[in-house]
Amino acid sequence: MKYLRVELRYPPELMHPIHRLIDESDAIERDVLVQGTVLDATDDTFLFYVEGDIDVYADALRSVDRIREFDVTRIDETGHYVFLTQRRDEVDEAMFSPLRRTGVVVVPPVDFRPNGIARLTVIGDRAPLRDALAELPDRIETTVLRIGEYDWRQHLFDPGLTDRQFDALAAAVETGYYESPRAATVEEVAERIDASPSTASEHLRKAESAVMTAFIDLRKVA
Repeated sequence: MKYLRVELRYPPELMHPIHRLIDESDAIERDVLVQGTVLDATDDTFLFYVEGDIDVYADALRSVDRIREFDVTRIDETGHYVFLTQRRDEVDEAMFSPLRRTGVVVVPPVDFRPNGIARLTVIGDRAPLRDALAELPDRIETTVLRIGEYDWRQHLFDPGLTDRQFDALAAAVETGYYESPRAATVEEVAERIDASPSTASEHLRKAESAVMTAFIDLRKVA
């Protein structure tokens, strides 16, 4: 079963007012769609994880006419769940419709980032996935970040490594590069992945940074 890790970039005029807040205010550090229910009805229900000043976020919610209601649950000093219902608009419909089809599943969460970026994982059959991407609005820039065989376990901890970074990291573990004392050199790792030592070293540094950053973020949530 194939999965696609997809990045969507919304132009400013199509951004949701709340996601525009991420760009305009330093008060909100993270806005993640944890789960959602999109039915044939005109109102949709979503559960968000929000990290930052929840008062600023809540004030922004109150200013958006199509948000019907919301409820905030505090997790810790900066983390909150926000459960809300909102009226679907034309942009939502253009986004959701291509993904609501037989053979395609959107796997939460959807991570909203600065500069109008949303990242999500979509799994399914090759043809429906291709058709879904083709039917996404032209004004929303779509980039496929990764393609692979889906395994739910990998999403329990996914630092977002590129294929080459993963290959370098796997080769380093297999050769004993991370053993103490070290049982392999960067040159041996490079030979395993058919790269120069400098390239292998760069892949390892970037992979290590991504893994450690993701781990610390995970611990903060935990």
